[in-house]
Amino acid sequence: MRVKRPNNYLVANFVLWALTYLIVTARMLADPMPHADAMAVRRLVMAGFGFVACLGIGRILKALADEPIWRRLVAAVLLSVVGAFAYSYLNYAVFYLVAPLWKVEPLTPISAAFTASMFFWTFISWSALYFAIRYEEELKEKNLRLVSAQALAMDAQNRMLRYQINPHFLFNTLNALSSLILANENERAERVVLSLSSFLRHTLEKELPDKAPLSDEIEAQRQYLLIEQARFEDRLNYVENIPLELRDALAPSLILQPLVENAVKYGVACSNTPVTIEISAHAAAGRLRLTVTDDGGDTAGLAPPKLGLGLENVRRRLDLIYGKTAELTCGPLRPHGFLASVEIPLERA
Repeated sequence: MRVKRPNNYLVANFVLWALTYLIVTARMLADPMPHADAMAVRRLVMAGFGFVACLGIGRILKALADEPIWRRLVAAVLLSVVGAFAYSYLNYAVFYLVAPLWKVEPLTPISAAFTASMFFWTFISWSALYFAIRYEEELKEKNLRLVSAQALAMDAQNRMLRYQINPHFLFNTLNALSSLILANENERAERVVLSLSSFLRHTLEKELPDKAPLSDEIEAQRQYLLIEQARFEDRLNYVENIPLELRDALAPSLILQPLVENAVKYGVACSNTPVTIEISAHAAAGRLRLTVTDDGGDTAGLAPPKLGLGLENVRRRLDLIYGKTAELTCGPLRPHGFLASVEIPLERA
């Protein structure tokens, strides 16, 4: 059951007048006077009036929230003066006109101003508290809006980067399909179409979450590589090394797709001999490492290449989702092959 958060204005107002009542009562107790009990009750009535008066001041200041700050400050001072004088006259009436405890001289403007000057500081203190609470609430609201806007922007950018994958992948697949049709490889072309249908069903039919279980991510890559195996046949071998206990680990949806595409494009397509693509996962010290390697191409003596569009896409998505806690590592293997590795915090579905 959710507990309702107390109203900060009411709490501050109550505490202010409770302290005022206690301080004045303590002063009177230090110098005992006749009818102390009756006076304590009447002071309680006046504290109640002060509480209600401050509620009114708060409502007026709230109505002036869109005005320049100097106007609100002037309004606070004027309202405090009015409240102090109202308090002064009502105080005289409560103590000396309604069932008076003793006879006193009639209230004069000078004596009213003297009493008002004492309680002016109580009302102006309330106004200062009101402005402080208002500023804190506005600051929190601005921070919440900023965080919300940043989250929406990050989500939109993450989705944009993720959705770049499908057009890129479709372009490559349709090119391969076209080549198979032109070569009258109808059976292989049919397998590509069926595998493509299965892959698109996985990635497009349902809204992919930002993060998905590793088992789903591996299944998507398995479907993709079935398409590529129909294209390259015996030149493409695929190996999975995914421990069972990591199947429920969370990873960004389709984060491995550009890494696997790179392995096919630069490892398999550029080799005349069979190439093995391996996807592996390893967890240690609260971190999950996903690695895609291939043993195609001759990389001896080559410097590490710059990030291409696909790998840059991966790096940007990792930055958006994890910030400094994620890492992309890639480079050639000696004497041949390529490695691309993603390291992220280990989370479970």
